Amino acid sequence: MSVYKSKRGESSIQFIEVARKIECHTLEQCLKVPKRYTFLLTTRVMSLASDVYDHVVSANSIYPTNQHEAQTRRDHLIDANAALQSLDRQLGLLAGVLRKNPENFKGFESAFMTWGELINEEAKLISGIRRSDRARYKDLPD
Repeated sequence: MSVYKSKRGESSIQFIEVARKIECHTLEQCLKVPKRYTFLLTTRVMSLASDVYDHVVSANSIYPTNQHEAQTRRDHLIDANAALQSLDRQLGLLAGVLRKNPENFKGFESAFMTWGELINEEAKLISGIRRSDRARYKDLPD
């Protein structure tokens, strides 16, 4: 049975799907960047995008039964958010380098817009998960 589009809500694991989209989009775009930027820029960008995805998947795989497990889940979400912020900074650096050579920047305007939208969405989702986890797991035993 389908749900009307206007009545659909946010999935509880939407943050994993957005992280996967970030990683896929990053891979697609890094393959288009001129090869001379691979070693210094795109390798780091791809690594950070993979880190975001890896940390959210790791956090989601933990079902806390005590405070230690809840803290481990929180740590993975914090690491995912840190990698996301670092990714945003590295993308700014990549955009700056590509803009200096306009012949290399063709087609990347929309790619950077998409990255920005995905990063903002993921940051909001991670923040929401952390907020709900704080309320959900506050009464777990030590």
